[in-house]
Amino acid sequence: MANDGQITNFQPAAAADRNYSVMAGGGVVPFRMPAGALNYLDRNQYISNMEVVAYYPSIKITIFGDEHSCMWAKGNRRLIAYKDGWIDITEPTKATVIGEPNLGVFQSTVYNKDLKKWIRVISHSMPLTPGIPEYPRGKYHPEYAKKSIDDPGFRGIRTYDVTNPEKTVLLNEFETGKTGFGVHLPFYDGGKYAYLAAGWDDQLRMESTERVYSNGLMIVDMTDPSKVKEVSRWWVPGQRLDEEELYRTTYPFAGDQCSWTGNRTPCIVPVRVEDGGKVGYGGWGHFGMYVHDLTDIRNPKVFGKVTHPLEAIGAIPYHHVVPVQADPARFPKLQNIVIAVPESLEADCREPFHTSYVVDVKDPANPRIIGLFPRPMPHPDAPYKDFAMARGRFSSRVMQHWIAPGKARPDVVALSYLNAGLRLFDIADPTEPKEVAYFVPPRDGEMENYLSWRRGTTEAVFIEWDRNLIWISTHAGLYCLSAPFLGSPVLKPMAVSQWSVPHVNAGWDG
Repeated sequence: MANDGQITNFQPAAAADRNYSVMAGGGVVPFRMPAGALNYLDRNQYISNMEVVAYYPSIKITIFGDEHSCMWAKGNRRLIAYKDGWIDITEPTKATVIGEPNLGVFQSTVYNKDLKKWIRVISHSMPLTPGIPEYPRGKYHPEYAKKSIDDPGFRGIRTYDVTNPEKTVLLNEFETGKTGFGVHLPFYDGGKYAYLAAGWDDQLRMESTERVYSNGLMIVDMTDPSKVKEVSRWWVPGQRLDEEELYRTTYPFAGDQCSWTGNRTPCIVPVRVEDGGKVGYGGWGHFGMYVHDLTDIRNPKVFGKVTHPLEAIGAIPYHHVVPVQADPARFPKLQNIVIAVPESLEADCREPFHTSYVVDVKDPANPRIIGLFPRPMPHPDAPYKDFAMARGRFSSRVMQHWIAPGKARPDVVALSYLNAGLRLFDIADPTEPKEVAYFVPPRDGEMENYLSWRRGTTEAVFIEWDRNLIWISTHAGLYCLSAPFLGSPVLKPMAVSQWSVPHVNAGWDG
């Protein structure tokens, strides 16, 4: 198709190709870039109902640990885990780094009260294959895929004793399979089991261009973190390549080469199985959000699942899944609620827009989407009217960590929004989330270097509920923010007196 919109050199499908309908192959992401996209990166900052408490341009990190548990604490001291060590945020206006390079991006850091040790679980996987100018279709370029497949890196999890954060001790290397993707994300809360988004072989299919293989759910026994043992595994029926007929006849996105067909949020379990819990929530991309039945931990099943009826191709729906815990007397509307967060993959909105959902899970067999988060809009002074034109990826990515210091506000959802910065929402009415504050940091990178700005700006968000502080990781540095909606910030060192999830990190300071 030429620039003026006229179709050129089009040939109708031959009679032998009528199974393809109109056009063999069809259209796949990446779509065209919006015509109004900026030809530069906006270096301005935009803020509404928030204040910048501190900014550390030299602390350039992408992810705080994983998206569920990343904080180590003892006495007044507080550390946030990230791939190259720790960020000491004991004094919010004097944050420092304890370096330990190349540990791994996604990791759970929690206290194990039986062992009386802080444990760190770090995931390792084969390289991703994102679309780049040289390989716009990602893994569908065979030579690009081969580089990822042939990478000799470790695939699995490593466990560490980090009771002394200045002296990390490797406990175990647990390999999930030499030919699979490895582990994208672990969920470990310090109990008996860890839940891994794991690819154990090369037979788990992935339509998306972003990676060669996909992940299923692997559950491992962490009774002794120095001797991790597999307990069970589960995958979506049709997900394996030897289930081709089932896959083709069940899922409308089969063969589209851009839908996310695998586990991303492994399984977040609000009540530990050893304490009587039976339910876990997993994000499985275009397969949907699954409510996992963990009644028999050695034979996981499914209570039910949900997908939005208008779910579009591309991106990662249900990329991040977090249950809301709320006092029934104070927040009756926020009972049995899960927040499901998508992530875009293509820069410049070259795929359909996806939004976050509020999911009612009162009936595990029939979870229902009851609320949609509004599309963030730019500041009136921004040189674009929609973030589709701001360059980089436009979508939510993750919300605040499930395990954090202080008593969490269940009516607050903070979403990192890639090129749209940090967005703060009020979900007191879960059927109608309302944006109440935002912060969009200046863009970094250089236009000539696509990978320097492709992801956007803001990757992760961590809230200290007891100090009313919000930390966000950006490609241009670390920010500490406050917001009137949360309350007045506390800028002095403070011992943690309780955690957002009471049964997690119990005894950490005892």
